[in-house]
Amino acid sequence: MTCAQDLPALERLVARELALTAYPAVPWVAPLTAPDGAEALDCAIIGGGQYGLALAGLLKRERVTRIAVFDAARDGLEGPWLSFARMTMLRTPKDLAGPECGLPSLTFRAWWEAQHGEAAWEAMYRIPRTAWAAYLAWFRRVLDLPVLNGWRLREMQPAAEGTMIALLFDTPEGPILRHARSLVMATGTGGAGGYAIPDAIARAVPAGRVVHANDILDLGAFAGERVGVLGAGATAFDVAIAALQAGAARAEVCVRRPDLPRDNPRRWMESAGHLAHYVDLPDAAKWAYATRLRQIGQPPPQPTFDAAMAQPGFRLRLGMPWDQVRWTGSEIIVEGGGKRLVHDRLIIATGFLSDMALKPEYAALLPHAALWRDRFTPPPEQADARLARQPYLDRFGGFTERMPGAAPWLGRVFTITNNASLSLGPVAASISAMKYVAPRLVEGVKRRLFLDQQESDWAWFLGGEHAELSPFVLPETEAA
Repeated sequence: MTCAQDLPALERLVARELALTAYPAVPWVAPLTAPDGAEALDCAIIGGGQYGLALAGLLKRERVTRIAVFDAARDGLEGPWLSFARMTMLRTPKDLAGPECGLPSLTFRAWWEAQHGEAAWEAMYRIPRTAWAAYLAWFRRVLDLPVLNGWRLREMQPAAEGTMIALLFDTPEGPILRHARSLVMATGTGGAGGYAIPDAIARAVPAGRVVHANDILDLGAFAGERVGVLGAGATAFDVAIAALQAGAARAEVCVRRPDLPRDNPRRWMESAGHLAHYVDLPDAAKWAYATRLRQIGQPPPQPTFDAAMAQPGFRLRLGMPWDQVRWTGSEIIVEGGGKRLVHDRLIIATGFLSDMALKPEYAALLPHAALWRDRFTPPPEQADARLARQPYLDRFGGFTERMPGAAPWLGRVFTITNNASLSLGPVAASISAMKYVAPRLVEGVKRRLFLDQQESDWAWFLGGEHAELSPFVLPETEAA
């Protein structure tokens, strides 16, 4: 068994591996001046979570250096890990390949073993959620990634005749405008549209008596209460466990289906074939996979299910849709499936909405962007309005025009939110696919930048200084 090394030693190894794999290290992206006179960013990344950091790290390694990562959260709270996520461990197997994208010293395992040793890694079942958050903070620091916290994107607009994108941010210093030649939306599941409490429930129950599982919750306020949770996935079980551990008297997870989903073929799809080449499938195959996955649902991981069932006060209510919800003045009555439950508080854990129309930052893009309903008509038995609203992306995760030529600037905007799942793969926005999807997105950004400067590159090719051999004079006998 090897001994644990310290983080400074690992960080020296990171620097060495970066140097060993630096070729070609020559700068190649020509700077451009924005309409406001400032230097334009080569790429702006919206979202400083795991994907935003991975993309920034890869772009730096590919010598795309005028980049910035913008995140609305304060430093350390990017992504869900220390805000609304409540699982004790990641749902992905611990041997995942994540934001390191091929550099061994940047892996979570290397970071963990540097502090805890190899035996601690072998003893770990899955990665603790808080450890993953700490690892991402280290990843950001050791690569010196340019993240601006407290910057929320308000809107995007084409600029400089479509060769740039003007980005208006709300910041702690007020509104600030920046220009970028390419843009990646890496805002996670919430960036696909957001989440909502069903209107009928929100109207029936007083404010504060119904919350969403993805809110920042004061779980201590649930002490002694009877809590009802609507949802069948891991988040529903996670929040029920957390409520009980915070002192709730009872937590009932209510599932509309008569049985809990058991199968999860997404794990089977986590292979070098599907993760790398799902994007190459014909549209009909992509749609068929997506509709089948929606039909069968997704169960909570076995450890999460077991942990919930072991909690005193936990109840699983199958075949329990919330058909009617009413407030009596002192408690909440929920009826459905011929059953009646009584709660003090409700938690909605039905996931995120996939609808870019709910995100104001897409207002200028959405009228011109092709959606799946514009490019593909499924068989009647596979009709799904939610899937039809997803953007129809190219293989690099770039938006495409609904009418070719109407808004060519869309080719400068890429996305890796949950709205990319139909085009790029059902787990495209998760850690599982990052090894394959992040480099593809980076290739899309590089391709755009390279094609932008093809004329100036050609001029330099013809008239630039390319001497490799020093001037010399042949001896007279050889010259003769």
